[in-house]
This record gives sequence, structure tokens and C-alpha cells, in this order.
Amino acid sequence: MYPALILAGGASKRMGKNKATMIVDGSPMIARVAHALRDAGCKSILVAVRDGFQRSEIMGALSHLTDVQCILDNDLERSAKSGLRSALRECAELGIERIQLAPCDMPWIRPQIFERLQEGSRPVMMPKGEHLQPLLSLVHVDVVLAALERAEMRASLKNTLRSVPCQIVEISDKACFRNVNSPKDMDS
Repeated sequence: MYPALILAGGASKRMGKNKATMIVDGSPMIARVAHALRDAGCKSILVAVRDGFQRSEIMGALSHLTDVQCILDNDLERSAKSGLRSALRECAELGIERIQLAPCDMPWIRPQIFERLQEGSRPVMMPKGEHLQPLLSLVHVDVVLAALERAEMRASLKNTLRSVPCQIVEISDKACFRNVNSPKDMDS
């Protein structure tokens, strides 16, 4: 299995606090995502964070896991696309060719989703429930990094990822894609 990159560098403005470390069903959200990745076979986990304070919080929530390290966002622009670009640059420098992406705010994601993505061979393997899930894609680092580098600033991340050879994998278990962005999302 490929290494994983958990995207946790957002400001959590709608939530009002770091959502990655919020407790969901007894565990921090990010730990639930990390366990799903591990259960799917990801041995090495990288976590994209925005700053040292967030890194400290997240590493505390993941202290029970081995082979986890953080990547600080060093891009001046602050967006999901720039955070991913910054993290993929670091992955390329580390010699990582292919990586499984996962946002920190999908605490009900299941290992089977990541396992299904491994069945394809395109540079981007993107799951789709009701909607496309670009931040859950299995990607070739260099191909996606090149697409992010040439993308216009206003281009959406979904369209940028779809601009490279992409295979969309239909997933019937739509509940696992439930995303937590605000306190009301915890009650759904």
C-alpha cells in the first residue's frame, strides 16, 4: 500500500476550533481517519498542517501511532489547493511517487474506500458517492503536482485533479463520505 497524506491544514473557521482533534464517537477525528488508512494498509502517514501549534495538537492526538510525521504548509496562499501543492512538493522531495489523500474531517471513512482505489492504475483514482471526493484520491505525486502548478489560481481543486488522467470509482456507501465542517454537522 502507498503512504498516506492526511490534509489537516485548514483554519476550521466554521467549526471555531481545530476540527482535526475534535472527539467523534470517542476518538479525535484525525485518529479515526488515520486508523482507516492503517486498516487499508497505509504504513506511513504524513499530515499536512498549517503551523507549529497545529502540528503539536495533531501529533498529540496521533501519539499512539508510529511512522507519522507532519509537513508544514510553506505556501503564501492559504487554500486547500495551495496546502495540497505545498504538501506534494515535500512528498516529491521525500521520493514518494504515489500517495493516498485523505481529509481530516471525514471521521466515518472506511478502509474499503482506500482499498477500492488501489484497484485502478490511472494517475488519479477518485471516489464518487453522491459527489466527487477529490481529497480522497489516490494520486501520482509528480503528475498532480504538475497539474497544481499550472492550474489557474481560481480553478477548483476538483477540476484541477480531473485535468489529469483520472478514473472515477463509484462507491455505494455514501455515509462514509460525511464531512464535518461545523458543529451542526456533528448532529446529522
